[in-house]
Amino acid sequence: MTFTPRGAAITVAIAMLATVATQLFYVGVVSPADDALLRKINWVSEMALYSLIAAGALSLMARGTMPLVWSAIAIAGLVNVVQVGVGLSQFGPAGEASDPKVFESVLGGAFFLYFHGKAMIGMAAIGAGLAAWADGTHLAKAFGAGCILSGLAAAVLNLLGMANGMAAVFAAGAAGTAATAFLALTVLLTRRES
Repeated sequence: MTFTPRGAAITVAIAMLATVATQLFYVGVVSPADDALLRKINWVSEMALYSLIAAGALSLMARGTMPLVWSAIAIAGLVNVVQVGVGLSQFGPAGEASDPKVFESVLGGAFFLYFHGKAMIGMAAIGAGLAAWADGTHLAKAFGAGCILSGLAAAVLNLLGMANGMAAVFAAGAAGTAATAFLALTVLLTRRES
C-alpha cells in the first residue's frame, strides 16, 4: 500500500485522537470499575494504536517537512508500546510478590515511560504548533497556539513526573492528553503533512 506524506500524517493524527479516546475511557470507565478484562482490552487497543503512530511517524521522519516533530511522535509511540507492555505483562506477577516494593518498582518504571512518552508528545506539539502558527490558515493558527500551550504544559509536567514520580500523575497525564488532542487536530488542519 502506498501512502503520501499527507495520508501518513492523517493516519497518525487519527490514531492519536483514538488514543485520547482510550485514555478518557480508561480514566472514566475502566479505572473506576477495576475490571481486568476492560483494562486488558483498553491497553491492547492502545498498544496497537501506538504501534501505528510509531510506524507512520517513522516514515514521516524521512519524508516529512518536520523531521524533529515526527521523530518525537515516533519515540512517544515506541515508548508507549513498551510502557503498555510492562503493564500487561508485569503488573500481575509483580502485584502477587510478597514484597510490595516489587510492584511499586515495576509501576514506577512503567510510569517513567508514560511520562517520557507524554513529554515527547508535548515537545512535538510545540514544534507542530509553531509550524502551524507560521504557515497555517487562521483556524490552524488558533489550534497551533493551543498546541504550543498544551505542549509546554505537557513537556514541563511530564519532565517533572520523570524526576519526581507519581505525585503529578494526573496533572501530567491530563496535560499530555490535551497536547495529544491539539497536536492531532493541528496536523489535520494544516495543509501540508506536518
